[in-house]
Amino acid sequence: MWCGLKIIEEDLKKGWVKILVEDEDDLWILYNILSPGDIVYGRTSREVKQGEGGSSRRVSMTLGLRLEKLEFQEFSDRLRVRGIVVDGPEEFGVKGHYHTINLSPGDTLIVFKEKWSASELEALRRSSVKKRRVMLVNIDHDEACIAVLTEQGVIQLSEAYGRLPGKMYASGYDTLLRNYLEEVLKLVSDYASRERVDALVVAGPGDLKNTLADLARSRVKGLPVYVDSTSIGGCSGLNELLRRDVVKKVVSELSVIRAREVFEVFKRLVVEQPDRVAYGVDEAYCAALMSAVDKLVVVSELIKSGDEGVRSKVLETLDKAFSSKADIWIIPGRADIGVEVSGFGGIIAVLRYPLQTRTC
Repeated sequence: MWCGLKIIEEDLKKGWVKILVEDEDDLWILYNILSPGDIVYGRTSREVKQGEGGSSRRVSMTLGLRLEKLEFQEFSDRLRVRGIVVDGPEEFGVKGHYHTINLSPGDTLIVFKEKWSASELEALRRSSVKKRRVMLVNIDHDEACIAVLTEQGVIQLSEAYGRLPGKMYASGYDTLLRNYLEEVLKLVSDYASRERVDALVVAGPGDLKNTLADLARSRVKGLPVYVDSTSIGGCSGLNELLRRDVVKKVVSELSVIRAREVFEVFKRLVVEQPDRVAYGVDEAYCAALMSAVDKLVVVSELIKSGDEGVRSKVLETLDKAFSSKADIWIIPGRADIGVEVSGFGGIIAVLRYPLQTRTC
């Protein structure tokens, strides 16, 4: 099931957008878009007292909060929006009090901003395009790793171990192999339904991957199955699998995949044409001011930086880059590609033309 954040209605002249959250990745997108001072309306419940000395009860209501704090655990299904109530039912006297709205898939919210930046609107609209969730299985005769690839990166779901002896020395080898494949196949079937995946990529060295792929096609109906090769099985080979062409073709729209492609170009240019790249907050900011940015990758932690100077500079970099029609990807810092980009200051840019100066 392909999912994507849904924009139900908007009036940008009045500063609001109404949004339906469809999956966990949408919560991550909202976490990156919402900022302190925004007004967020959502359905929630609150303990209220019935008169002085009366008993309290929990009442469902719609509240508007002036956002002060966001809490989001990656790969979770809840975004906590905390702030001061600015709008709500008068009879409950909730205005001016702190409250937390918990947002989950299926919830609807309205977001008011004083001004929606071009990059924020682009992030919303890009996320409204349906995106795939793909299961990855990397297998050899020793171990199998089952994972799912989403907009937030790779989640390792489970592992299975073959512990298969050599064919020449063990009686019952075929039975042991069959049991191993059945164990992996059951994990694939269970997680395919639970994680709502749209495709399966089976990889590994040797022919075992093909055997598993054939079994998956016959047992997990309606799930497209692709096969690729890696030099090693198990979770140790996942990074290699993410660089393979099959994964790129199946999930080319995911930010972590596109960011990886940009990063490979960036690394080559750092060596061959260093004046065609910029990295770190200050260099990327100056390049964006000069409309020189062609492709930009930013780790989400910079957007949420507690240093207001850093945060505002990063947001302006995004806006300037977007206005000059640069391609922009925001990625989680904990993803493998996010860790690598963080090593270059958390933001990298491939430039349209060489820059002789890095200051502005």
